[in-house]
Amino acid sequence: MARVLIYSADRLLTELVRVALQGLGAEIRSAENYERFEQLAARMVFDLVLVVGVAPFWSGRELFRRVRPRPLHKPEIYVLAWHQADETVLGLLESGVDQYMTFPLNLARLRGKVITALER
Repeated sequence: MARVLIYSADRLLTELVRVALQGLGAEIRSAENYERFEQLAARMVFDLVLVVGVAPFWSGRELFRRVRPRPLHKPEIYVLAWHQADETVLGLLESGVDQYMTFPLNLARLRGKVITALER
């Protein structure tokens, strides 16, 4: 069974994403803060991590190292955020983010991308 981790401090957005992913046959976990994120990342390997917002990347914490044990490239990391500045998007993609999607979010598109990622 595929595993998906949603990392977001916003419970409403977490539930919105969770609803969009219902019925995929994946185990979906969520972390509302970095401490919970670290706990989950230490206990299991995820196939996909959905990060809502860009703040976790600016905090100086090593997000990628926590969820991507070397030499694996799993999990894919998608960022869902309001920021549309080119510098922000390019910086995240250059640092290893696999997909960047902006709000307002097309939930059907997100679901399609998640299905594709989990099939790899």
